[in-house]
Amino acid sequence: MTRYTCTFAAVAALGFCSAVAAQAPLRQLEGEYTLASSTTAPVSTWNYTKGRIAIKTLDDEHVLILMACEWNRAPKAACDNHWYAQWHDGGVYLQDMNTDAMRLYFDPASRTLTMISRGADARGSVRRDVFSATDTPNDDPALMRRLKRAQSNADNKENLRVFGHHSKRAYANNRIEFQNPALQ
Repeated sequence: MTRYTCTFAAVAALGFCSAVAAQAPLRQLEGEYTLASSTTAPVSTWNYTKGRIAIKTLDDEHVLILMACEWNRAPKAACDNHWYAQWHDGGVYLQDMNTDAMRLYFDPASRTLTMISRGADARGSVRRDVFSATDTPNDDPALMRRLKRAQSNADNKENLRVFGHHSKRAYANNRIEFQNPALQ
């Protein structure tokens, strides 16, 4: 092996390790989460009684976040959503579309997701939803159905036509805040 080959191999290995390390936050997010608590301020019925989040890796830079929930005030009402997130510039960012009123925090040590949502009501309501990582299968029929609907909406051809592929969307304004960064 020549000196040039050894140097090239070392640089290539360093580049690969850097790419893998850069994706580590995406890998930490991946998994299933169940609702641990849902509270509002001021106190209201604008909270969830149960919920589930599934985060799936799509590629080296993107994850899909699927959420299914049950409203306290209307248990039979539709309650699901999906968002895309992208790794870039040293952080994980939610899509810019329809995420202005929410913030997402992740604690890798406890594998806890916290979602803060601002209401559009006159009282200025704020909801705080805490989701904990889980290994238990989702056996709730309503949450299973709603997660499937969220996945179906994410895969919808009309949404793809109107909003574009997830890799072409904007991810600049809403960073997922990692708590306890020294533990990453």
